[in-house]
Amino acid sequence: MVTRGVQESRSLVRLTAYTDGVVAIALTLLVLPLVDTARDAQTESVRDLVREHAGDFAAFVMSFAVVSLFWMVHRRVFDNLVDVGEGIMLLNSMWLLGVVFLPVPTAVLTYEVNQGRGATLLYMVNLVFIALSGLLLSLRIRDRVPLQRPGRSEAVDRAVRRGVIATSAMVATLVAALFLANLALPLLALMPLMQAAAERRAHRHHHPAAATDRRKG
Repeated sequence: MVTRGVQESRSLVRLTAYTDGVVAIALTLLVLPLVDTARDAQTESVRDLVREHAGDFAAFVMSFAVVSLFWMVHRRVFDNLVDVGEGIMLLNSMWLLGVVFLPVPTAVLTYEVNQGRGATLLYMVNLVFIALSGLLLSLRIRDRVPLQRPGRSEAVDRAVRRGVIATSAMVATLVAALFLANLALPLLALMPLMQAAAERRAHRHHHPAAATDRRKG
């Protein structure tokens, strides 16, 4: 496989395809609790079903969005590589472990009766594990310069910044969940905004002249 004039190793191609397949399966498993919920439609109207299980639908959408966001970041990280080593494959497996396990706490959120903080804490610990694994993966790639695509050092640094922000956001939401239980989960929506703000700040830092010209304009 040839991309942007640089030949990718067979190991990288196989690992990328394997990762994409595992993520696709994990995303599919997220919907299974809702399949069980849909059986209630035999005894109640769709309106009542949606109203009664609104939190369950929200948990599915949230988990799907979070995993999709993690996957998009992961793809951008791997775009910086031409080859992989054992360390990268190990950290990628750790990341996949967190992604594959996510349907479990999502189902617990769906089925928990009293909506206490236990399910939310399990869910957030899982997300912290995924984010931390992704950050460690980005750090490993930054340290393994021979495996990087030529001229991608800035993109690698950007991936590390995103990993720091994602991990920080997950940890902050986990701490908030200790006091707010599932009411803390909407804080996850702030993560893309935090990443966008960090990108703008980093761009101004690395390109001060362009930022000054925009302010003058």
